[in-house]
Amino acid sequence: MNNPRIAKRYAVSLLRLATERGCADQVYQNMKDLAGAVRSNKDLDRMFRSPLIKADAKNRILSALFAGSFDSLTMSFLELVVRKHREAETGGIAQAFVELFEQQKGTVRVRVTSARVMDDGNRKDLEQQLRNALGDGVEFAYTQDPDLLGGYVMQSGDLRVDASLRRDLKELRRQFSDNPYLQKF
Repeated sequence: MNNPRIAKRYAVSLLRLATERGCADQVYQNMKDLAGAVRSNKDLDRMFRSPLIKADAKNRILSALFAGSFDSLTMSFLELVVRKHREAETGGIAQAFVELFEQQKGTVRVRVTSARVMDDGNRKDLEQQLRNALGDGVEFAYTQDPDLLGGYVMQSGDLRVDASLRRDLKELRRQFSDNPYLQKF
């Protein structure tokens, strides 16, 4: 079950409480770690989603995994989520919290995908131009996709800039296949 509405409601509540208690930065780091753990560890995700594992067993597992490194507010919140039978939404809640916190702090995440590893000069130029346009709260993530053939694709939220050679070739192919001299009925 993936319900973004539920995830966002729980994330908003946790963010308000963490901000009120002055531990929002620590809870942010905890939620970031939890979101990564759920995303990368399918067994953990299955444990959260399994109706066969009882709530007290899930709480013991969470304590064994995270009690030493997570803030007490985060641990209490996770226990509440399990008690309210919303543990299947844990990964979504953690991701929604991270997004809300970054939005509140003015952080903009930009993912840049290029055909090859960008050299330092191009990377610094791109980062400087984006920081000038968006401010200093920009975080970059770089990935490679050889299918792009050249250029890059930059994405931030729902904004996407495709300056790749693959897109240019598709556009040329579309233009050449569209014959303006043939009548269309």
